[in-house]
Amino acid sequence: MFALGAIGLAGALTVASFVAPNRSAAAARTYLPSDARDVVARVPARDPREVAERAALAGSPDRVELAVELARADIQRARSLSDPRYLGRAQATLGRWWKLAEPPPDVLLLRATIEQSLHDFAAARADLDLLISRRPDDAQAHLTRAVVATVTADYPAARASCAAVARLAPPLIAAACQAPLDALAGHADDAYHTLAAALAAAPRDPSLRGWALSTLAELAIQRGDEAAADAHLREALALDPDDAYARAALADVMIERGDATEASALLAGYEQIDNLLVRRAIAEHRARGPEAAALAQRMHERIAAAAERGDRVHLREEAMFVLAVDGDAPRALAIARDNWQVQKELADARLFAAAAVAAGERDGAAPIVEWAARTGVHDARLERIWR
Repeated sequence: MFALGAIGLAGALTVASFVAPNRSAAAARTYLPSDARDVVARVPARDPREVAERAALAGSPDRVELAVELARADIQRARSLSDPRYLGRAQATLGRWWKLAEPPPDVLLLRATIEQSLHDFAAARADLDLLISRRPDDAQAHLTRAVVATVTADYPAARASCAAVARLAPPLIAAACQAPLDALAGHADDAYHTLAAALAAAPRDPSLRGWALSTLAELAIQRGDEAAADAHLREALALDPDDAYARAALADVMIERGDATEASALLAGYEQIDNLLVRRAIAEHRARGPEAAALAQRMHERIAAAAERGDRVHLREEAMFVLAVDGDAPRALAIARDNWQVQKELADARLFAAAAVAAGERDGAAPIVEWAARTGVHDARLERIWR
């Protein structure tokens, strides 16, 4: 079974931390409940089976297979809910083996997955290379390695891993691995149609289908077919309403076409997920909605809290917020530039270009121009920004 390493080939797990380097931030306000009955947070009910398994692990802490099962479940929760706290739980569960130079292979895969999710791509790549040297037929390791290699613009390595996935995994997974790479090389139309055909022919596994639909939507966006992207993402959400990635991508489509009020409604009630909060703040700001000021304040507080912790994860969303809500294009450009040093997805290129244009510093986006020329990529949104 594949614990898919990303939504779409180059999508790393969104986590709830935002920080830009080389800047100071006011400390986030500390909330102290005034009444012991105040509800600070609501957490899901615990599964009795999980409680029993954790008790069993506490009694036999060397049971690596049980630790792996529990950690894998928490990583899946982190992915579906975009809640990084579950990554911390997974890491703690694997703590007995976490710092070993050569932990058991299943631990190595989960460690790399967590590292990737926290944007420690160098560590993730090292662990994945080690794992593949030990277990060359591990399709999940190759798929995750393809994600990491693509995000860091090592396209030959990504293609090599996707070739291994094609040998080891079902056709839909292989197509979803390869298609975004072909699109980045300038063949978005062919990539879209190839993946659409693979999806039509595949068994109707809801989890794989949702992943493939989100990947297909990204290709549609690249081709400039926002209507098709909208349809694919709505289908993905119908399969799994808790798919935070599909919800964020659909909100982006709505905002792009000017339906900010609809985007805000789509995101209402999901503000505990920072990746969705930032988009709702942008949507409300553009729609001049009644919650615009409150949402902006919440985002400022979360950014400040992340800065105070020293987190450096997902600069992309902070740059989006600073550009769209704060209206500070030079600062957004600085954050987007630093984000580009960490990850190089199309979304990062679009943001970098938009901030440079807004700041009146088109020359500042030279790295994007060079990257696009080197890859041969054609992207409708990027081309609209750059006109």
